[in-house]
Amino acid sequence: MPTANANTGNGFSKAISYALQEAKKYPEQMRAKVLDFNQVYGSSREMGKQMRELADERKTVQKPVLHVQINFHPDEKLSRVQAEQAIDSILKDIGIEKDNHQYVVVQHKDKAHDHYHVVANRVSMDGELLNDHRIKDRLQVACDKVEKEQGLRPTQGRTVVYDAREEKGFRYVNEQEKQTNKQQKQNKAVRDKNPIIQEQKNEIRKHLQEVLSKKEIDSPEKLKVELERRGVDVQLSENKNGISGISFKKDNISVKGSAIDYKWSEISKALEENRVKVELLRNVNPHLLKSALKEHVQKQKDASLFKADAPGKGNIEAPKFETHSAGVKKESLQPTPEEKREHDFVKDYNLRIESAIKEIKAELQRGNMGGNVSGIMEKNGFKEEKDRFIYSNAGLQIGIKKSTFDWSVKDVKEQFERFKDSEKRYSQLMQQEPKKINMLDKLTGAAKEKEKANDNLKREQREAIKPEFKPQVRGMESRDLTLLSKFEHRVYEHKRQEQLREMFSKKNEQDQNRKNGLKR
Repeated sequence: MPTANANTGNGFSKAISYALQEAKKYPEQMRAKVLDFNQVYGSSREMGKQMRELADERKTVQKPVLHVQINFHPDEKLSRVQAEQAIDSILKDIGIEKDNHQYVVVQHKDKAHDHYHVVANRVSMDGELLNDHRIKDRLQVACDKVEKEQGLRPTQGRTVVYDAREEKGFRYVNEQEKQTNKQQKQNKAVRDKNPIIQEQKNEIRKHLQEVLSKKEIDSPEKLKVELERRGVDVQLSENKNGISGISFKKDNISVKGSAIDYKWSEISKALEENRVKVELLRNVNPHLLKSALKEHVQKQKDASLFKADAPGKGNIEAPKFETHSAGVKKESLQPTPEEKREHDFVKDYNLRIESAIKEIKAELQRGNMGGNVSGIMEKNGFKEEKDRFIYSNAGLQIGIKKSTFDWSVKDVKEQFERFKDSEKRYSQLMQQEPKKINMLDKLTGAAKEKEKANDNLKREQREAIKPEFKPQVRGMESRDLTLLSKFEHRVYEHKRQEQLREMFSKKNEQDQNRKNGLKR
């Protein structure tokens, strides 16, 4: 019954120290046990420093620390081999490769069940950043896979599970399973030692469920008004990102949303579902709403579990956009002559700037820190004028500041300086000689300390990796400099506005055809 959770942060040493339980004084049998040091060595501070040096290769990453907690059922007592196999499988499935990532695996023994902490560097040895998009769902799949492969106790309540029969390797729990879990949650009474408070909590929860079941309640404001009409005061907590929490008060008894099993994230999701339902009902056949919405949500989930898709730029050749609403004649969206001229200019510009960036990055990755930016830009059709590179064509022009490339060149130079420091430390480590042990050391007891120091030195020299200069070019992405033409913007905006109607057009046509067939 493996389950897992994950969070990200910025402090490597603190996270490793926490995993090693250095601040706690447990008896020997309860102390944390290290299962694996991968691509790191030494104390928590030394390992944190090693991870930080690698993470600094990507300065734009604000939270390079990944902390994963993996738990097993108290009845499941895995051998070390089983535990290592399970953890390796889970880490691999979320993108942490043994030969390309720094991480530490620690077993905690302070609770009845086996549980493990993994502190990993999201920045890999080759400079790539580990994608943490929907990491909790991906962990569910990885844990479910281990559960099935090792025959462990089944875990109830997963929303997404491993399924080898599916092309993507996973599936969402079916509607019947979801409904069963939802019904169990709704029927589960809230418990409290004080019977008066328990009764009030259940009363508040009942009102909340009834209000959320109304599709017209699709915003925090409407939720607040409706609950207050029923005698329940609502208090919303906010931070810089918006609403972060909710609490309720009835008859002088206050409770948090989490105390009645309704966190703000769940309430917000229910409000959004109501909003979508209302929007769809304005445009489509209501008899098809339920099945079509389910299909749409499923497709969205499948497409976004492991990556976030984004539309391409500058590649539209006078695209056509058609509407398929019942009773509406199909029409294509065409560019005006002015839009066509601007679109062709943007397309040509995008191809040239992408080619130029590719060449500049290749030069920097080869260690040529001069970069020859001016020569490459001129080769690709950009004329150098004062502080800008200008591209002109068909009476239109666009300028790019020269300073756009300065930061990336400077960053590669700084990487080279750090490489030289690492190379120097590596050379000093490999040149160190073991401490000599003489007869006096054996008599005074100093021999043991020297032997230990010599063993540590040999281990460090054996595990040390010779630094290589492999610069990562950052801050120079073609997507930051390529453009969308006015016509492309118009197409995407038109498509966005018509998207809901298009979702159901084919189903409406099929429904109409079936009706016509029955009439015949």
